[in-house]
Amino acid sequence: MTDKNKNLALIAHPEIWIARLPDLRAYRQKLLTLLSSAEHTRCARYMQQDDRDRYLGGRALSKLAVAKLTGLPLADISITLATSGKPAIAFAKDEITVPAISISHAGELVVVALTYAADIGVDVELLHNDVNLDDLMGVVCSAKEITEVNRQDEKSRIQKFYEFWVLKEAYLKATGEGLSADARRLMFTVDDVSSVSLLQGLDNSPAHAWDFFLRLYDQRHVLALASRKTDVPELDDSRYTPTRCMPVFKDALSLLREYCSGK
Repeated sequence: MTDKNKNLALIAHPEIWIARLPDLRAYRQKLLTLLSSAEHTRCARYMQQDDRDRYLGGRALSKLAVAKLTGLPLADISITLATSGKPAIAFAKDEITVPAISISHAGELVVVALTYAADIGVDVELLHNDVNLDDLMGVVCSAKEITEVNRQDEKSRIQKFYEFWVLKEAYLKATGEGLSADARRLMFTVDDVSSVSLLQGLDNSPAHAWDFFLRLYDQRHVLALASRKTDVPELDDSRYTPTRCMPVFKDALSLLREYCSGK
């Protein structure tokens, strides 16, 4: 193992890099140089410029964050897609430890999560106060979760629904199932301090293999991180108290400025 890989093994917490759409617009032309030809083609398929900027931001920020984390040159870093659509980092050199990655974007935010020794999923959603909750809950939530949402006042109902939504999206990204799974089969509970418990999963992983982090970000976006440890001990889940996954948040603006200024 190289000294660099030994250092990487010491990273204990996931990183969550957050970029804002206005900053991505400001650096658009320079960031476009980070896309591969296939990524340029996919980016161009989006009809709206904001959607193109969100896609660009996710790919560019992923490569910049991985380069920052590993010290590798950007030319040695690429993003591959599984048949499910789940992104993964690939390095030009096989001997380098590869971090897991997840990308999400909504509203004004583009979010990239990185970690080692775990499967990871991140999701962010913009709070919409005019959504039809009854219709959406029937697609996203279990009966128990619908009951939990309906116990809230109107404002809290909306936030509680989005909490369940982002948790399920993050979980399904971590497992690689994505939109192919029925989210209603998943079951979470969230208490008043945003502490998360997984009551029913979709895979064979024990509950103690999973960590979750949930946050109302900037009062306008709800963000969730799901992390499944790749090596966990055997425990009695009925006696296990779930832990909180505590990521390190990083503002991407300095990273964008550093790259785009050529420093």
